[in-house]
Amino acid sequence: MECFLHWKSFLFLALTLSPLIQCRRVPWWHIKMAQSQGPNTCAVEEVPGSNKKYWTECKYWINREICGVRTVIRYECCEGFQQVKHKRGCSGVKPMTNVLDTARDLGATYFVDYLTKAGLSDSLRQAGAAVTLFAPTNEAFETMGPIEREKFEESLKKPESPYLLFHMVGRKLHSTDFDADVEVESLFDGQKLRINRYSNGMITVNCGPLVRKDQEAKNGIVHLIDRVLVPPGRMGTLTIPEILVEDGRFRELATTLLQSSLVNELRVGGPYTLLAPSDESFQKIPPVERDRMTKDPEARLALLRHHVIPHTICAPGVIDKHKIRTLGGDHINFHCNESGTFVNDVKMTSEAMIAKNGVINLLTDVLVPDRARSVLDLAVRSDDLKTFTKLAHSTDVAQELIQANITITVFAPSDKAFRALPEERRYQLNKNPDEGRKLLQYHIIQGKVKTDTFSDSQKVDTIGKGNQLRLKVYRKALGVESAVITKADIEGQNGVLHIIDKVLTPPERSTLELLEENSNFSMFTDAIRRVQKVEPEFLSGRNPSQISFTIFAPTNKAFKRMGSHEMESLMNDEKSLKKFVQNHVVDNMMSSRSFHSRLFYDVHTEHEMVKVHKRKGHLMVNNAHIIEPDLVTKDGIVHCIDNVLMPKHHRHL
Repeated sequence: MECFLHWKSFLFLALTLSPLIQCRRVPWWHIKMAQSQGPNTCAVEEVPGSNKKYWTECKYWINREICGVRTVIRYECCEGFQQVKHKRGCSGVKPMTNVLDTARDLGATYFVDYLTKAGLSDSLRQAGAAVTLFAPTNEAFETMGPIEREKFEESLKKPESPYLLFHMVGRKLHSTDFDADVEVESLFDGQKLRINRYSNGMITVNCGPLVRKDQEAKNGIVHLIDRVLVPPGRMGTLTIPEILVEDGRFRELATTLLQSSLVNELRVGGPYTLLAPSDESFQKIPPVERDRMTKDPEARLALLRHHVIPHTICAPGVIDKHKIRTLGGDHINFHCNESGTFVNDVKMTSEAMIAKNGVINLLTDVLVPDRARSVLDLAVRSDDLKTFTKLAHSTDVAQELIQANITITVFAPSDKAFRALPEERRYQLNKNPDEGRKLLQYHIIQGKVKTDTFSDSQKVDTIGKGNQLRLKVYRKALGVESAVITKADIEGQNGVLHIIDKVLTPPERSTLELLEENSNFSMFTDAIRRVQKVEPEFLSGRNPSQISFTIFAPTNKAFKRMGSHEMESLMNDEKSLKKFVQNHVVDNMMSSRSFHSRLFYDVHTEHEMVKVHKRKGHLMVNNAHIIEPDLVTKDGIVHCIDNVLMPKHHRHL
């Protein structure tokens, strides 16, 4: 018998649960082993160290890991077959019996005994309307809690026990009838069973795992399940919000939900999975943090939507690592091990409540999305911002990063960026709180500025006095000042966090002042001054609030490479000198970090086009190496180069 995968029913969850059973090449040795078992044999998958078994009804089944444990494959007769003495495999055809005897033959003896005790056995043995039994295993009854068992025993005293009728459906249901999410009416007062089929092959009935399927009987079908199903009673007719309010263990969650617009969606839509933290879970969060999350409307909605999945997920459907998108658009990670099932690092309890429009799974802690955290908390949780957060805590800047009544945008340098600072500067920042505070305040602006609002050369005010930051839009990159943003738009409750690759320092000089103070640029500075005698507005006369320059500044050594005759001719020709200087000036601020390897960039200077590219790890402009990049000034940025950028019509000289 071959394995049959019902791909139509898998389609709905194919993008949410990572499929473990896929069409893949079966190793030859596995085929040989399966064939050696003889005809009509099917694999049974067992989890070592537990009593978990999964009857596959497939011959060529490859073992897998379930919750971190490698399963073991053994073989039994497939459904409807039995062994014949002295014959290989299972060549005997079993006589068909009624559903009651079929269930007993499968080992569900407790369930059959309870049906007999409740007076239901006669009708299940006689010919009549077909039924489907979801028969709990004996182990399922043995692991019932004391409260559940007491309710179950009480149910048996009633005519036609509600508990037992809840395990029956008044028609034949094959496993091929189970889609990703389907509801069927039980024989108990029309109360519905929610059946889910997952892309990894698991099937659940009211979140109880189905372990053996499609056992044919004369008057129906029997499926073995590993859980005793509890009739939801009135709960089964309530929506997810109504159950939360009525249960009593979720006052914090219910109150928060009733204050949001999401409550209406959870009343009428579905099916949903709600991951529900109890009141004790909310109380683990410090009151100040809890208030910030629940009293801010946007953070509150983000918190709630982070606990809702727009389809049904039950714990037994999780057998490996699965990444699933929440209603809020974020991904959460389901995984399991021998100790249980987890969402991110939060454990799910074994309890699941079935609602009219979905499932409620109980959590031991609150899942807090980034959107409900403070900017400081976001930085603390980042593995790349340890130096930044340490510096924030050593100054009073940390308080500015957690205030709920203002919004901020933080450009946080990575740990690698801090390590690139001179050792003396790092020592100064650690020992002088005032210096650390000033530096951090230069990286913070008021208001939420996400990258989809960036405009090139846009200027924004920092919370530090009198300082501004210039935002940059490059091809395939975004930046601020001379830094590039490596991780953008981490949005929190009170602001936005961007991680950058360089520590920013407020510039103290203009471009001309920087060049004039450095004797290595005396010849280039002299050339600029000669141009300014003819055109006083050149460079210094422009409004720095409207434009920032990039200057490719040749050193004196670069000038001397021209030769004395050519240099003297250039300096004495006003028209040629202006074109020469303009060829080193770009009317835009461009960081060296914005240029990537193996790419060639056409950059417009004030005179003509130059090409910027990387060669053997060195950034170059035409044939000049940038030997010292990113000297930031009040009105731009200077890159020191080792060769002059001669205009084209002068290059033959």
